Amino acid sequence: MFVAQAKAKYSKWPNPGASAWVAKKYQQAGGQYVETTEADRRRKMAQKKQQHAQEKKRSTKKEDKKSEKDKGKK
Repeated sequence: MFVAQAKAKYSKWPNPGASAWVAKKYQQAGGQYVETTEADRRRKMAQKKQQHAQEKKRSTKKEDKKSEKDKGKK
């Protein structure tokens, strides 16, 4: 939301003034920047990867069940 407003307000995007304006508005709206470390990023990526693998496994199982039901109907 703030980036779109900054793009409309400033003729050139990105620029330091516009970026500072966006950061100020974000903080005024109650937004907070979270300090992350490399270890945190790696841990989160591993969690996302694991979640994706589980979802893929679930969807594959559902498709297998559907195909077994279809075979039984023929």
